[in-house]
Amino acid sequence: MIGRIKSNPGLGALAEVLLLFTPAIPAYLWLWPAVEGTRWLTPVQFVVYLYFLVGSLVIGLRRWSLSQLGVNGRGIFLSLGCGLAFVLGRTLVLLGTSLWAGFRPIGLLHMAGDVLYYFVAVAVAEELLFRGVIYHALDTLKGPRLALWGSALAFGLYHVGVGGVLGFIAGLVSGVILGAIRLRGGGIVGPILVHGLIDVTAIEMAPEVTTWDFSHVAFPHPLLIAAGYLVIVGLLVFLWKLAPGGERAVSA
Repeated sequence: MIGRIKSNPGLGALAEVLLLFTPAIPAYLWLWPAVEGTRWLTPVQFVVYLYFLVGSLVIGLRRWSLSQLGVNGRGIFLSLGCGLAFVLGRTLVLLGTSLWAGFRPIGLLHMAGDVLYYFVAVAVAEELLFRGVIYHALDTLKGPRLALWGSALAFGLYHVGVGGVLGFIAGLVSGVILGAIRLRGGGIVGPILVHGLIDVTAIEMAPEVTTWDFSHVAFPHPLLIAAGYLVIVGLLVFLWKLAPGGERAVSA
């Protein structure tokens, strides 16, 4: 088994990703909750994402080029169009619930901090890990179908520590959409921009909301919610059936 892992770049990369996450588990179980609401939260978050970024680069570049990991210029416009549709769908759903408390003044310094954190730290590190290393490793093993669903499942499990079961579901759905964008577009630069846009718009509209809050949410505007989910489902259909394939099409 060890010999097979060493000789297979996909298996070797996945094994090293598991090792990468092993010391990160305490960050979810102890460190992250311990610094929540303190001045140490932001430095700790940057250190954790730097750890993921460096680890992903070390694991990935030992076996593949940056272009193979998705760091290329392919599919950016397709990605941005799909990302805007996803943001529109999520926004409509949020506006239809009690989670949205109204428009708040936008502080330029605060917005700049959010953009720096969510685009540069979160989006780059998470996309390189999940839609870069994990996606490409699974693709080399069994093809794009396993790459899409496997990376989405990993992304969902990664968010369990943030929001439990609902965090898993939210991560899984986002992972499927971002994975489909990766598949159809052929790179991760577009998904990085989409990921950052999703996070920034969500945190600006409902900065205090976590996925745990959905157990107490009300739904005063069901038509907006229905319209939002219609947009998201339509996006998935478009990505699955209509958009041109980037690296290869999903087999039927």
